[in-house]
Amino acid sequence: MRIQKILLVAASILAATAGCAQQPAGDAAQPAPPVPTTTHSRHLATGPAAVPGDSRRETLIRDAERAYPTNSYAGLTVDGVTFVVHRVPLSQVEQIDAALRSRHPELQLTFADARHARTVLNQVTEKIKKDIPYWRANGVAVAAVAPRADGSGVTVMVRQAPADLAAAMRQRYEFPNLELKEGEIIPA
Repeated sequence: MRIQKILLVAASILAATAGCAQQPAGDAAQPAPPVPTTTHSRHLATGPAAVPGDSRRETLIRDAERAYPTNSYAGLTVDGVTFVVHRVPLSQVEQIDAALRSRHPELQLTFADARHARTVLNQVTEKIKKDIPYWRANGVAVAAVAPRADGSGVTVMVRQAPADLAAAMRQRYEFPNLELKEGEIIPA
């Protein structure tokens, strides 16, 4: 429940930021252009990754983001006391898993295959955020948009979802793994 609250707060910040951004000149009915990605490999740094005041979780996230190729790392979830690193299974991912495990022997780590890398999820999230005025003009109040940490897709929170909204969004963004949730963001 606490993680869900944290995600909702993070999503509200993202939605607020998107709402403050100016709409670029042009047709608001057109989806935002794709964001380029990089697919270079990364190496696990041998020096300290911790920043003073970081928790073990924050250090683990930073190490994972630095270690996995950008087209592999999806996110981190927690299952009880076990940290689950989600990554797209590319070549040499097992070696990266092992290096991460050896770098953090004090943590219980497991690794899970993800459907999408964080870079892909961020691209889709940004497209939807840039389209908030378009959806508003079509009677849909988008409250928040956020990638799911397990790499399974993107969650879109709307005040009320018309019956055909999910299909319309999947078609517009050419991305099948969108999950709609109804709700409103309440400031903390």
